[in-house]
Amino acid sequence: MRRKKSMDRLDERNRQLAHSGQPVFSLEGILALKPEADLQRLREISGREDLAAWLAQADTLSMLLMALPATDFALFSKAAEAPFFREEQVLLPMHTGLMNFALMQAFLVEEQLYLVVPTQIRETWRELKRLDFPRKKNLRDTLDAYSCACSKLYGALTLEEFFEILRLRSGLKRDSEAESMLAALADGSYARLEGDMLLYPPLLLEEARDYLEDRKGLPRYLPPHEKLLRMGEGDYYDVFHQLEIWRLEVEDSLRSAGAEDSERQAMDFADTLHALLRAERGQESHEELFAHYGVPLDEERVAEVKQHVRLWSLYGNTPEEMIGKMADGSLRPAVNGPCPCGSGKKYKRCHGKA
Repeated sequence: MRRKKSMDRLDERNRQLAHSGQPVFSLEGILALKPEADLQRLREISGREDLAAWLAQADTLSMLLMALPATDFALFSKAAEAPFFREEQVLLPMHTGLMNFALMQAFLVEEQLYLVVPTQIRETWRELKRLDFPRKKNLRDTLDAYSCACSKLYGALTLEEFFEILRLRSGLKRDSEAESMLAALADGSYARLEGDMLLYPPLLLEEARDYLEDRKGLPRYLPPHEKLLRMGEGDYYDVFHQLEIWRLEVEDSLRSAGAEDSERQAMDFADTLHALLRAERGQESHEELFAHYGVPLDEERVAEVKQHVRLWSLYGNTPEEMIGKMADGSLRPAVNGPCPCGSGKKYKRCHGKA
């Protein structure tokens, strides 16, 4: 009961401070309200028993945030969702508020932690809201992230498909503003817009139409929101056992041969092989890639690895997933169409033989 009353008082204080723009937290009060398990975690992180002294000297806001009780952390979280004005730039969150903790101005004065939101920032924010900037910034960030992720995952897709994915995963709808903004964003750096098609930058329009033809009638692989966004990050892809084992073997082989950068070369080999397989529509040759890295060519092993790669021609599905759908009867391909296993053969000459 005593703890509940203390939390109620904190809630009331937070409500008042949220309007003042100058929340204040007592380190002593913070530590008194932390569960013992959390305090022990802080001791392990800091290597110190005197947590108040350590926090008073902490040089990062993240360390101070770890010590906050739940109600105070909720206030920080709410503040992190707001924009901040620093060095004449407006900084807004994209898909997470956590990164914006670093944008707050925190000060320790006599064991009081001050989170200061100057009047200038609040006035700037009000003006931006009046100009509808936050909504437009959120729309731009979402379109940018989704266009990168979708072009990388699917290689090519129509604008109708893209905006359907956007609606399903983010709730944003297609309109003239979104189309105009997408046209400006898809400049070929990470995604390219050509006519009614959103393309992975190196892909030609003729090649893109072939991919669309290959996957007619196939189900689309559509990951959850957060995973879809990760698909657009650099060299990220679904890591699977078969390729990882091969990478480690290549690294050991290169190290034994005296290569100084064996780890980087092995990683480059695995990433390049994955990128090549992702774009394949049949049984291409891989001699050049293997010769470049000095790795013995093993096409049977390449075919096994390919079973776990999300192919553009399979609408983001892996051949393994498609074979499973054919086996359980949930997928019935056209007899003269391409086999959903990704072999490049007609279904009747591949898995349709059975």
